[in-house]
Amino acid sequence: MGEDLLHEVRGLLKAGELHKAKTILLTLIQEEPDHPEIQFLCGSVHDALGQEKEAISFYNAALHLGISGVHREETYIQLGSSLRAIGEYEKAKQILTEGLAEYPDNAAMHIFFAMTLYNLGNCKEAISRLLKITAQNKNDEWLKKYQKAVMFYADHLDHKW
Repeated sequence: MGEDLLHEVRGLLKAGELHKAKTILLTLIQEEPDHPEIQFLCGSVHDALGQEKEAISFYNAALHLGISGVHREETYIQLGSSLRAIGEYEKAKQILTEGLAEYPDNAAMHIFFAMTLYNLGNCKEAISRLLKITAQNKNDEWLKKYQKAVMFYADHLDHKW
């Protein structure tokens, strides 16, 4: 695989050049469909472009292919969030439950899980979880990373895309 191309994609993503990154990633995925990071990045770019439905298959593939490290943690969050965003609440709950089993201290994952619980009608458990996470994690890096998404969804909890 062209490590140079993958490096270029990461730069494009950081620069917000999502359409260019998507074009390269779709080419790379044809060349190396079994590369978990390419699958993850392809899911991420679709997600960032508001194409949550399309992102889901890439995230699932990344997990199936054994993505590891920080990208594995991100994959659980982003897959769970995308499933929730399109109204697949039970599937979102399942994915986030699996993610939390591996990463029980990930505050952002707990937040997305709480939003899913809300959508499933478990408001008391959702609020309880949110209060605990908020009280315990004021300076959590994961919460900072996903702050924009959490703030957006806070005002759009019932919306489906």
